[in-house]
Amino acid sequence: MTLVKTGKPIVTPKGRARKEEVFRTAARLMVQNGFGGTSISDIAKVVGLTKAGLYHHITGKQDLLFQILQYAFDEMERLVFEPAKQVQDPEQRLTEIIRLHVRGILDGGLEFTLLYGERHHLDDMQQDIIVQRTLAYMALVGATLQELVNEGKLRDLDTQIATFHLLQTISGIARWYPKFSEISEDHLVEQTVNYSLSAILKC
Repeated sequence: MTLVKTGKPIVTPKGRARKEEVFRTAARLMVQNGFGGTSISDIAKVVGLTKAGLYHHITGKQDLLFQILQYAFDEMERLVFEPAKQVQDPEQRLTEIIRLHVRGILDGGLEFTLLYGERHHLDDMQQDIIVQRTLAYMALVGATLQELVNEGKLRDLDTQIATFHLLQTISGIARWYPKFSEISEDHLVEQTVNYSLSAILKC
């Protein structure tokens, strides 16, 4: 549900929760069945909406994919970027980036992380937006690594390549972790932080 005030839509908490439910459900179906194998009818049925009701919020499946990925980045900025930027010490900031990113994936980002690979279905302008948001995250990590270089704390590494490896390590959790549920989330977060820092920082 949305309310209108001074010409701008205001999303209520109930409306925001419903939107998130639709995005999570659609993402899960697209991951399970592939983008091409998931229809708007499939999504509408699972979330308890008519096709017309779903089309009230989107223009089509491609638009839905774009909205889902935008939502995922919005959450990434809220849960990872902004808190991490408040940390002045680069080593502590890197620790927070890793910890918060892994925690965000575990707390509900598995589908969104896996769906990122379907971004090639977007049009050129939409893909460019997603790429630019990806680069903004990489820039935050890369700048943090460069600060560690300046402080003499980083191993002899190319910071760009190290950034790619770090993000691949974190995003890869979404692919394998569901098969190893005996590993506690807290232990996984701790071990990912320790593994990543040991690979990047000097002893």
